[in-house]
Amino acid sequence: MKKHRMVALLFAALAAAALLTACAGGPPAKAAPSAPSNPSASLKWFTEPRELDAGEGYASSEYYLLNEETQRHIYCVETRPSGVKEGDKVPAVVYVHGKSGYATNFSAIYTRLAADNIAAFSFECCGGNKSGAKSEGSKLFPAHYTSRMTDLETVLAKVKTLDYVDTDHIFLFGESYGGVVSSLAAITHNEIPGIILLSTGISDTMLAREEDDPTYLANYDYDNPLEAIKDYHGDVICFNGQQDFAHDDGEKQISVYNQREEGTAVFYSLENSDHSFSALSDEGKEFLITTMRDFVLDRS
Repeated sequence: MKKHRMVALLFAALAAAALLTACAGGPPAKAAPSAPSNPSASLKWFTEPRELDAGEGYASSEYYLLNEETQRHIYCVETRPSGVKEGDKVPAVVYVHGKSGYATNFSAIYTRLAADNIAAFSFECCGGNKSGAKSEGSKLFPAHYTSRMTDLETVLAKVKTLDYVDTDHIFLFGESYGGVVSSLAAITHNEIPGIILLSTGISDTMLAREEDDPTYLANYDYDNPLEAIKDYHGDVICFNGQQDFAHDDGEKQISVYNQREEGTAVFYSLENSDHSFSALSDEGKEFLITTMRDFVLDRS
């Protein structure tokens, strides 16, 4: 009995000591674990489509794809025409943004295309965004066009698995640096009937890279890109604003395409317009969208 009473008194003494320590301030509480320094480390790379937006004639979803070449996750947006019925096949356009861009850059264009039963796919190149990046990348700008080509290859492979896409009629749409990516990727994709280029042109300025750039993948590059693009046999259209620094380079690239024995190439010089879609005049924007739509439908 004494033994039990002594144990009880011991516990009471320890509890009182703990209470006194707490009142006196005691040792500081442990700090909460800090957030990871890399935001992408805690991001869930979801692969099942999630609804992103919907409106008259379209519905868009978002998901991630894994680029197995670079082991990075690519944020993608898929815009599907709502009029597609089971068993239907529709053409598709895959958009590649410029140096710093977003997968939702051209949502207004995608919804316009959906009204004519054309699907659209866009993605954020890994390492291709200065801020608010959704795709994975250890180097956040710039990412070399060869690395971006592997992102495009990943997206193209996905698009070809979708049962509502007419895989014989998948088109590329590249803006600025994305135009370089699209032009060079198309060289090995003659199943693609056409590419649409905006505010671009292969040149030393566009092809410049940093020394020892970790995003440069030599096996995707070409010693003479302007000569290599002749191996693409599909049709090409290019839109450049007359005030665009890339205007003459785009016109030159189209002249190279016109040296081929197969495929057509047309250059559109847009008045009162500068570099990128946002810098086109209102007339230029509308002309680009309607010409793009007709380009796709005429070849589908």
